[in-house]
Amino acid sequence: MIAEAQFNRATLDCMTTLRRHIKRSLGVTIRLSEPDAVENMIGLSRDCHFADIRELGMRLAEMVSPPTPEPEERMVAQGAVAARQYQASAQRRAAIQDEPAPATPSASIRIYRGQVVR
Repeated sequence: MIAEAQFNRATLDCMTTLRRHIKRSLGVTIRLSEPDAVENMIGLSRDCHFADIRELGMRLAEMVSPPTPEPEERMVAQGAVAARQYQASAQRRAAIQDEPAPATPSASIRIYRGQVVR
């Protein structure tokens, strides 16, 4: 599942292009509305013998991978406001990670005129 922060126009364009290449070359139809569409496309692209599909799959995997957190040593040299913001975001991330995962997949993400609609 893609986090909302990772879902932007470039990600959608990459997903659409990869989906078209997979359908044309492999004959596999993947609907973007499926909850595991991204994982399916990345998995199919890894096993594919076409270089363009593998490249698109790697690019999509990079786009949807979670960002690497900044080390705390870098935040020491920042000002007091930046250090507090970093601590607050670290606490929010810890709270999100502690929440149990839902048993059923969440609702699909829809885009209407460039806006994410749930």
